[in-house]
Amino acid sequence: MPKQVDIVAQKQAIADAAIRVIGQTGLDATRLRDVAAAAGVTTGAVTHYFDGKDEVLIAALEELVRRILDPDIWRRPQGLSLRDALIALCGELLPLDDETRGEWRVWLAFWSRAIHTPRLAEIHRGYYVRITDALSETLIAHGGLEPARANLIADAIVAAVAGVGVRATVEPDQWPAARQRRTLAALITPLLPDPQS
Repeated sequence: MPKQVDIVAQKQAIADAAIRVIGQTGLDATRLRDVAAAAGVTTGAVTHYFDGKDEVLIAALEELVRRILDPDIWRRPQGLSLRDALIALCGELLPLDDETRGEWRVWLAFWSRAIHTPRLAEIHRGYYVRITDALSETLIAHGGLEPARANLIADAIVAAVAGVGVRATVEPDQWPAARQRRTLAALITPLLPDPQS
């Protein structure tokens, strides 16, 4: 009897491997056989599920977005104001260590590719809509903000995380975790509802 393959798990394993490989070597140096080796599958398995490097990159990005939007990440910790909780939660999205720096390298590779590829640019916009909407919904539900104000603040927070994240990814020695968190807090604290909320 042939071995049963969990297609969703197989694709996720390949996406996880792609995140690691692209994060370590960069997109241009990444070969599908390297992703396959990191995933513990054959190159044929990778090409069975994905039509080339762009599709693997999209799968890697989709996995990163899935992690970012995991509801457990956005649960408000007990005892913290909305402001303090959002600063802490958004701080965890920064490139604070080797693993998360690798994830940010994947984001940057995608941005670089999306600039010149309309299809990838559209996917890029979709990811940011999903992330910003999740943040906006949190601000509305837990901060009592009007939707227009929540959307504006969510856009600003996402831009702040992106700005600090890019600097810290490109200049890791100058941007240790403590500096990243301090800078992010300085950028987004004035935007958030009063800590008494």
